[in-house]
Amino acid sequence: MTPGRLDLDAVHASLADVQSNFSAINETLNSKREPMTQYILDNMMAGYERVDQFLAQELDLLQREQLSHFLELNHIVLCGRNWARNHEYYRHIYATQDHFYTAKPYNIGELVRWHHRHRHDPVWKRTAGLYVGTVSSPQLFIEGNHRTGALLMSYIMTREGLPPFVLNVDNAKAYFDPSSVIKSSRKRSYRTFFEIPKIKRKFGEFLEHQSDPKYLVQTDPAEERHEKAATTA
Repeated sequence: MTPGRLDLDAVHASLADVQSNFSAINETLNSKREPMTQYILDNMMAGYERVDQFLAQELDLLQREQLSHFLELNHIVLCGRNWARNHEYYRHIYATQDHFYTAKPYNIGELVRWHHRHRHDPVWKRTAGLYVGTVSSPQLFIEGNHRTGALLMSYIMTREGLPPFVLNVDNAKAYFDPSSVIKSSRKRSYRTFFEIPKIKRKFGEFLEHQSDPKYLVQTDPAEERHEKAATTA
């Protein structure tokens, strides 16, 4: 299946709407969130732009040889587009890399193995599982797990021809409140051994109802075939 491409203007409009209404949204949440600053918005857009580039290249971010690209999404949401050239972030970036690849008892290797075992599951269920694996404690990254997890969800769904997950005013509470519960859930505790499957299922159901084609570039099938023929010629 050919991956879709993101309508970045539609994504930006949705995130900007959330930013404009964030104070009101925050009042409704069970756990209050940090304000959605312009810096956070700009970095999320940079992340979506990078996801769109990965889709164009048809990369698989959960193949071991491509994991550095998944890690890069976390660098972008925290440090911006020019993270690799900004010496101010070096210490944080190195610490994040070490945590990403070697943290125990649950690191990226285990998440990749989980994804491989569940590769035949419905995409909603698999995407929810990856998000829970990223955000639940111990978290995959030192910081920025929710934002990086949202980008990963968008990548996984769009790569399989579905619309990406994009935060909007209508789904904000339904996304933020479960995310806070997921963050407080420990992967290896006795209690969450029973709770996490239920969390994954409910979050997958939430994602399934967020499918909005306005976040995808609408292409003409004939034009798409022409572009593919020109690329392979």
